[in-house]
Amino acid sequence: MKKLFYSLLIIILSVSCSVEMEESDDYGTTEGSPTSPVALTIGTAHSGKVAKWDYSYYSFTTSSTGAGTYELAVTSLAISDSWSSSKSIGIEAYTVQGSPNTSSVDTMESLIADGTAYFGYKNANASTTYYIRIYGYGKGTYTLTLSKGGSEGSVDKPVELTLGTAHAGTVEGYESYYLHGNSFYKFTTSGADNYTLTMTNSDSLDCYLYSNSNFSSSSLIDGCTEGANLSGTFNGSSGTGLSGSTTYYLEIEQQATSSAPKTTTYNITVAAEGN
Repeated sequence: MKKLFYSLLIIILSVSCSVEMEESDDYGTTEGSPTSPVALTIGTAHSGKVAKWDYSYYSFTTSSTGAGTYELAVTSLAISDSWSSSKSIGIEAYTVQGSPNTSSVDTMESLIADGTAYFGYKNANASTTYYIRIYGYGKGTYTLTLSKGGSEGSVDKPVELTLGTAHAGTVEGYESYYLHGNSFYKFTTSGADNYTLTMTNSDSLDCYLYSNSNFSSSSLIDGCTEGANLSGTFNGSSGTGLSGSTTYYLEIEQQATSSAPKTTTYNITVAAEGN
């Protein structure tokens, strides 16, 4: 009888091990590839999937007026992995087609439940293709919806302001030592003069004025005092006013004190002080 019992036990354990091996071998499937990513349409939901310990690849292209931030909402996220406690996906955005390297990856974010990836609030350029890859720490399925974020313009494609005319703008961000969220603008002076900035923001914002289109710190010539209803007078680095018939570059920075993403709306007006 004991021999029969041990024989049955061995058979049961063998079957059990066989079933576990079959489950662990089902890693799922990926979609897209580094050189042929799945194209996402802005505003249209896409049902996607990723294999365990592998990548799925996506891309999206901004319109000619689409400079600004973008957000990727992940819903219906389901991850199965009986071997790992890290049931999540990793999301990377990058600018070079093919497998991203250290210099091309913009940001890395992880989700263990439905949520949104904000790509570090980095502003995308207009008429440009960007790439996203999603890593599966388990076999995953999800729905992806890409949408335009709350910041506008970019370093390469700032929004052009018309002197004396209010522009309805927005900027999105949250409280962070490294990341705030920025919108980018430019304006061209009519003549040599001081120029005023007037805004109607209810949340705290800050501003920086640059003489160069690269918005670099070396070309910073003026700024504002952080706060609501932002205002300031730009009189240049020499204090004698801005040069005539010259293009200047203006950055508006979110100063939200909330840890949750927040979009601030405002009217922004730049005008010559002498008018």
